[in-house]
Amino acid sequence: MKRPAEPATLLEQPFDRDSMYALRVTLEAHAIRAGLPEGRSADLVLIGHELASNVILHGSGRGWVRLRVVDDMLRCEVVDGDATSPEQETPGWPYEFGHGLWMARCLSDLHAVSRGPGGTVVTAGFSLPRSVPTAFQLTRHDHDDRTTLTLAGNLDQRTASDVIAAVQALISTTTSLRLVLDLSGMTFWDSTGITALVTSQANVAATPGATMILAGLSTEYKGRLDSLSFIPFTYAGD
Repeated sequence: MKRPAEPATLLEQPFDRDSMYALRVTLEAHAIRAGLPEGRSADLVLIGHELASNVILHGSGRGWVRLRVVDDMLRCEVVDGDATSPEQETPGWPYEFGHGLWMARCLSDLHAVSRGPGGTVVTAGFSLPRSVPTAFQLTRHDHDDRTTLTLAGNLDQRTASDVIAAVQALISTTTSLRLVLDLSGMTFWDSTGITALVTSQANVAATPGATMILAGLSTEYKGRLDSLSFIPFTYAGD
């Protein structure tokens, strides 16, 4: 039987109010080196910054960040060593408050909290790619009175503008557009990709007679998208 790989610690860096810029730069460099795609590296930096800022503003004012690779996942662990709590259900620092931290929970692939004599640790995990990503493609198929755009590959900061432009072009040229955006071939998304979906839905909703349905999303991704969007989505099968 193959033994699981031991967690690899890539970074352990202290922070305080005066070292946030250095922390962001270091997080980005290590995330990219670990194999996290560019857009997801930016999401990790955002989350690490928000958690560290929360320690500074609402916790002890200082702490440290660890980056570890565990089971094909890059974990960003933010530690407030002075925030201890004897109660298992109450974290030592009020990390759960604030719009930025709410987004951090929605954007990460794993969110966990532990606490004890050594302090409070908040972990945000990001899945590392297991294979070479599929080349990005948008394929159009018209059937009866419905148009399907099928996406393959990453929906990220490199491709998000293509999705927005393709949907806008259909809105401009199709009367009473009935669009299905099929995301079953999507490799992964980042926050810019989510913004592309929200923007496209907003543009469709603002066009009389136009509708858009999202297909191919797992229940987990639907939940994340609904949590992050300010407008409702319609999903295939609903």
